[in-house]
Amino acid sequence: MDRFSSRFRAASRRASPSGARESSPSLSTADGRLAPPSRHDTPPVLSISTTPTSPRPGSSHSNTSSTSNSALYTPRSPFQSLRHFRSAHKRARSPAPASFPAATSPALANHDGTVEHDMMSPAKDQPTNGNGNGAHPPVEKPKVPNFLTVSEQVITLKFQDLTWQERIRQTRPEFVRLDDPEAKLLDRYMNIFPWADNRIHLQVPEDRLDYINASPIILQSPLKPNDRSPHRYIAMQGPKFESLEHAWRMVVEQLQGPAVIVMLTETHEMGAEKCYPYFPRSVESEVLEIGEDDEFGDGFRAQVTCASIEERANGAIEMRKLNVHVEGREEDMTVWHLLYRKWPDFGVPAIEDIDSFFELMHLSRELNASEDNPRIVHCSAGVGRSGTFIALEHLMREIDSGDLEYYKETPDKPDYPSCDLVFHTVNELRKQRIHMVQAEGQYLFIYQVLRKRWIEKYGVVDDPGDEPAAKRLEVDHDPFH
Repeated sequence: MDRFSSRFRAASRRASPSGARESSPSLSTADGRLAPPSRHDTPPVLSISTTPTSPRPGSSHSNTSSTSNSALYTPRSPFQSLRHFRSAHKRARSPAPASFPAATSPALANHDGTVEHDMMSPAKDQPTNGNGNGAHPPVEKPKVPNFLTVSEQVITLKFQDLTWQERIRQTRPEFVRLDDPEAKLLDRYMNIFPWADNRIHLQVPEDRLDYINASPIILQSPLKPNDRSPHRYIAMQGPKFESLEHAWRMVVEQLQGPAVIVMLTETHEMGAEKCYPYFPRSVESEVLEIGEDDEFGDGFRAQVTCASIEERANGAIEMRKLNVHVEGREEDMTVWHLLYRKWPDFGVPAIEDIDSFFELMHLSRELNASEDNPRIVHCSAGVGRSGTFIALEHLMREIDSGDLEYYKETPDKPDYPSCDLVFHTVNELRKQRIHMVQAEGQYLFIYQVLRKRWIEKYGVVDDPGDEPAAKRLEVDHDPFH
């Protein structure tokens, strides 16, 4: 009987047509986009995300996504038009950013000042293989961290989550502006200001206004906070005519010589003033007198002169050595002023200018007195370009030092930083100064540069897996095209 049943089953299989098996549903549409197998699945654009992709009002960034919330926030590419950049949060009259030239793969220079791990070479005492010929077994290359492999649509949702968190933050009493009409007159833009509890105070008599639109920024290493010195900056708005002398008082009060000022904007762009020319442009320029009117009634006087000027990176950087003489002090103070000329407002450096951008970072570190000496970074409002510069330099250290190789994708500590270090860093910046990394394209740029740097460092082949090319984060993509 068993033999009969076995022959019957075999005959049934032979009689069954080959196409009778049920085929798997297709996950792609005619235009190359992912299509959900059923209306109950999460949106396919979120399929490769290892981080939350469905922000909702009042939510905090977590590693769990909700299908119902995802349906409320259908992602669309923010780079199809420039309308959301033209309706800027900073001010409506700002021009749209310039478009990139045709993208090419950038050559990323080494990030100086950090120690690189020799993770790519086998140890000298590593055992030989079974053939006994002394050859080392292959060493597996570290994979690109998951948060650097997400799609542009996921990054868009993360940026929306940051925006919601900042709006909620402003309902709390510790995140308010200084309520002083005189201080508001010193702001270049009405909605860009330092938090009242985190601002630079000028050292002036008590009955005088000590306000300047500048915020101290301190960023701890997200992976080794106890082993690495924090990055220290002062993010400042581009000085106005009325605040020119305030800026120089801040320099001599807050910094040690030699000090560094990184200027990421021209004084005028598209016919509008972005920053008052608060420094002598050339060696032949007149001496800049500070305190002639004794605004604060304390007799503070200083003179600023230009000792030298040099162009670096084929003219992308104007490096000035400024001399600041403060009356009553025995020694003059050296201030290195680095003007970067390749960064459009609300935009990012062009692909072919990446090398000059990294040289700017290198110079600002090398010329500074010490790691504990804050560097002043400013653009026009002191949030968009300034925030992007600070966030990128801070996170590049985690790659260049090799610390990111040991990054935990699944944290086992409740107070461990967000699994997405870019999101975590920008959120920390916004706790210290409003609207840091202001434009969505600037936020995307951080992911692109960090991913490219990882691939350049380790020689890792960009493996997209099953993700369609149109959905992946392209490292040389123009976010404003």
